[in-house]
Amino acid sequence: MNAVRGILRVSTTKTCSQSFTTTTSLLRQNHHVRFLTTSSSDSLVDWHVDSASKVGTITLQSPQSFNALTMELGAAFHSTITQIRHDLTTGRQNVNAIVLQGAGDKAFSAGGNVAWLQSLRHNSIPENEALMLQFYRSFLSIRQLPVPVVAALQGPAIGAGCCLAMACDLRVAVADTKLLGFTFSKLGIHSGLGGTHLLQRLVGSSSKANEWLLTGKVLTGREAHQWGLVNRLVDDVRDVKPAAVELAHEVARQNPMAIRTMIATLRYQQDQGLEESILMEAKAQAICYSRNDWGEGVQAAIEKRDPEFDDYHTTPATTATNK
Repeated sequence: MNAVRGILRVSTTKTCSQSFTTTTSLLRQNHHVRFLTTSSSDSLVDWHVDSASKVGTITLQSPQSFNALTMELGAAFHSTITQIRHDLTTGRQNVNAIVLQGAGDKAFSAGGNVAWLQSLRHNSIPENEALMLQFYRSFLSIRQLPVPVVAALQGPAIGAGCCLAMACDLRVAVADTKLLGFTFSKLGIHSGLGGTHLLQRLVGSSSKANEWLLTGKVLTGREAHQWGLVNRLVDDVRDVKPAAVELAHEVARQNPMAIRTMIATLRYQQDQGLEESILMEAKAQAICYSRNDWGEGVQAAIEKRDPEFDDYHTTPATTATNK
């Protein structure tokens, strides 16, 4: 859990409190998105295409915060996905598979930015419900791309970051690192970003999904592979991204019409019930943010101690319930 605690510690220092209005504006304006053939350090999301292999790469560009997810990053991500989808649908770009990765070698994504999430205690439950739905849909837009997406898990994917990895079609991971973290209950919130739906679909065992979500389990890459959450393993973190690209190459070499129609059919089947799940998740998370003990789990993880949560019937924070 040391890697997870380190991620939480850095994540709490990066504050993001984008309003609903500002985020909507960002979605319209394509802020912080670069459509380049080379990387750009000042963009939040980069898109690169290798025309020879017909493989594209999307990179979350916030390594200083372990690629923590924020409303601002969600806006940039959604805008990137929208543009890529348009270009692939209209033939402006010829891509048959995509790799999703986090910048740096420390983490795929630390999940929701904790400082921002803690600030949500000052909102009403309906306000937070709306914010969470927009947050979820921004990142779940990855499932609207017309080609398969491979997640390169070179480091931990925690909470919402884990859910983003599960929203991809295939996953490559380093074997013996604590990697996929279903840590919501440890932090004191309901899982989000489609996690309750996606995990059960991938594991094929409601009982195991229940256990991991209810206990805040963090799986190694090897454990995740044994349960079908990860498709391929490598022993060295430096080999994760090349292995993910190679898997994407294998997909991209197949018949493009077969690949696009097949992934559309697979996702159609897999996504039955997903919308209903995220509606329930958004409402449940909003209620959790209203409680006085929201944030205790985060503080406990940072201080390396057991959290001291309030009883279920404790009165929620008045700032969130009286608006």
